[in-house]
Amino acid sequence: MLKRKDYIFTIGYDGDKAIVDKRSKSRFGKLSARELADKGMFRAAYLAATYDADNAAAEYVLKKFNSVSPHKIEAGIDRILGIQPPSESITGTRTI
Repeated sequence: MLKRKDYIFTIGYDGDKAIVDKRSKSRFGKLSARELADKGMFRAAYLAATYDADNAAAEYVLKKFNSVSPHKIEAGIDRILGIQPPSESITGTRTI
């Protein structure tokens, strides 16, 4: 399974490898979901909350997202942001 930092900054997949944004991972990898949301990094923030199984943080991200978005979302933010739950089938990473 992917490490937390790799999962949060995954930008796509190539077979069984996750494609990870190396610059963002090194710069923002230690931040919490709430800190990422406060920086406007909503996808990474929601991924962090998903990885940590932190429902309170996920709600915080949704609330922050709705505060800046012209279209309010009540549910389904994972689909809108293109988020998949962590998967055992991803066996490696490739950083770019």
